Amino acid sequence: MTFSDVSKDTRPRRKSPKRRAFRAVAALAAGTLLLASAGVAYADTIYNNIDTSIDSVSEVMPLNVGGAVGTTTLAVAPAKNDGKPGCNLTGSTTLTLNFHSTNASVATVSPSIATFTSCGDEHLLTITPVGAGSTSVTATQVTNDTGGTFDLGPATFTVNVAAPAPSNTAPVLTIKGTATGASYAKGAVPATLCNVTDTEDGPSSFAATLSGITGTDSAGGIGSQTATCSYTDKGGLTATSSVTYSIVDATAPEISYTLSPATPDGLAGWYRTSVDLTWTVTESDSPSTLVLQGCENTTITLDQLPGDYSCSATSSGGRAGPVTVSIKKDGIAPLVGYTSASGTSGNNGWYTSDVNATFTATDATSGPASATQTVTSSGEGSAVVVLSPEFTDNAGNTTAAGSASQPFKIDKTAPAVSYTGANPAAPNANGWYNTDVVATFTGTDDTSGPLSATKTVTSSGEGASVVVQSPEFEDVAGNVTPAGADQGTFQIDKTAPTANFSAVVPTGYFGSTAPAPTCTASDSLSGLDGTCVVSGYSAGVGSHTLTATATDKAGNTTTITQSYDVLAWTLKGFYQPIDMGGVMNTVKGGSTVPAKFEVFAGTTEITDPSLMAFSMATTTCSLLSPTDDIETTATGSTSLRYDTTGGQFIYNWKTPTGAGTCYQLTMKAADGSTISANFKLK
Repeated sequence: MTFSDVSKDTRPRRKSPKRRAFRAVAALAAGTLLLASAGVAYADTIYNNIDTSIDSVSEVMPLNVGGAVGTTTLAVAPAKNDGKPGCNLTGSTTLTLNFHSTNASVATVSPSIATFTSCGDEHLLTITPVGAGSTSVTATQVTNDTGGTFDLGPATFTVNVAAPAPSNTAPVLTIKGTATGASYAKGAVPATLCNVTDTEDGPSSFAATLSGITGTDSAGGIGSQTATCSYTDKGGLTATSSVTYSIVDATAPEISYTLSPATPDGLAGWYRTSVDLTWTVTESDSPSTLVLQGCENTTITLDQLPGDYSCSATSSGGRAGPVTVSIKKDGIAPLVGYTSASGTSGNNGWYTSDVNATFTATDATSGPASATQTVTSSGEGSAVVVLSPEFTDNAGNTTAAGSASQPFKIDKTAPAVSYTGANPAAPNANGWYNTDVVATFTGTDDTSGPLSATKTVTSSGEGASVVVQSPEFEDVAGNVTPAGADQGTFQIDKTAPTANFSAVVPTGYFGSTAPAPTCTASDSLSGLDGTCVVSGYSAGVGSHTLTATATDKAGNTTTITQSYDVLAWTLKGFYQPIDMGGVMNTVKGGSTVPAKFEVFAGTTEITDPSLMAFSMATTTCSLLSPTDDIETTATGSTSLRYDTTGGQFIYNWKTPTGAGTCYQLTMKAADGSTISANFKLK
């Protein structure tokens, strides 16, 4: 990682996660550097961000008289070197610092005092150039109730203020190649390059100045080294920055071993013959500092459980190991014996399943790969022999198969079941039943025979595909064929269709009777066989009953009825001049008699003459009947009309000629109702 020198950028800066990350990295590096270079143990460090390092070397901030102010941010870096772990600023503790310019005629610093309450606090210092010259900005402790110590040296920096030079911009210096706090392997330290950007002088680069290597292993090229970059532009402004890194011996000892044989000659890492273990340890960078622990060469000849052999090595390059190798040896095959058998016991000493014969192996060292194994019989018969299997221990030693055997009686076949018939024997012509069906099933068994040859099952429910499954069948040996091995499928509809009239015929008067309704029917299963039929309709006067009949394809029939009345009209008359009630009306033959009457359907008066019919017939002239003369006659021939003025029918009846003849005049309405009057001609 490489950081850029920002000492010449005097613009105010925002705090950002990236800058905080830089400070955290720099702070961690600073802890070790301060212990090595300052000789004083501090818990935390107060530092500026003029360059990328945290050290006691004073950074330089170049400014111009009358030019822009300079800024830097002071922050806290935990160093953990005074015995107090973590950050000093915890809880409600505070650190108050005073900031001072050693030559206020050159530059001033603001603010002059700041308080830190946590290691995340940052305080921006503003440096205002006053006159040409050089001054130092230092921090001094005012109060500290943390119980820890703080190194204020890295917060100090130098301010160089040049005479007014509006055209001269301070150079910007960045360091590439190495980074403060980084560690590099010996012989692999990258070159440190100083890169300069200057508005007036243009860009340039040059190699950094390297310090000597310090540390306990400096003679061998191991330790701490500082690379410093310094540049003064033609206007006299100087930028200085440095990085300090570590050079380490990154090569630890190397440990390896060989086994002979190189790989186990048994299974699962087991050896079955003797094995030699040989260790090899190398240290190319510092062999004189090599120290071994363990690492003895060994030959294993006796059988043993897994045993660990280890080798560890240390040198100035680090520690290797422990490297551990586990060796196990077994050269004796397992012992095998027959122990038991299992299976499904049937009747009469038969098994109704394959028989599992169990064999057990024992092994004193590596143990059997499987302590028990079972062998399953094959086939059926009165003497099925099962042989013991091959056994192998975990090391690969094998005991051959066939060391034991056992015969068994086995019958595994259950009866065969089939559907053979039903009662009723057949459905109707449409293929449907309308009752439950009794299905017959037959069981057969070639070995021991079925206990029951036939069984019946009655269907349940209804539907287009009612399945009747076979019941359970068992043979003599105890093998069972479960229910449902075979099945019969039937179309069963036991429910009659539904039927409804399309309308209700209400009671009413003749001539206003509702038309005959139709009927609708449905059957959700077998469906209708034809259509719904309505009978019994009549518009004549009287009581009537309608019948609707629907039949489904299974032969189920539904019949529904409804009743209604057709009421007769009400006839009023004949009115005067005709007398009613058995009176014999006398009138001269050939006269025209007005017959007046009214007809009502309830409260509604009938006014249509076409609904009225008149007839006359001769009748016996009874001497006992009372008589009354017709006082009023009309003129003209026979006619019928409705008189809207009088609100009645008028039938002008021109009587026949011939004295002494009696007639009965009858009016018959369309509903069949009649009124009659008797007449005698004179």
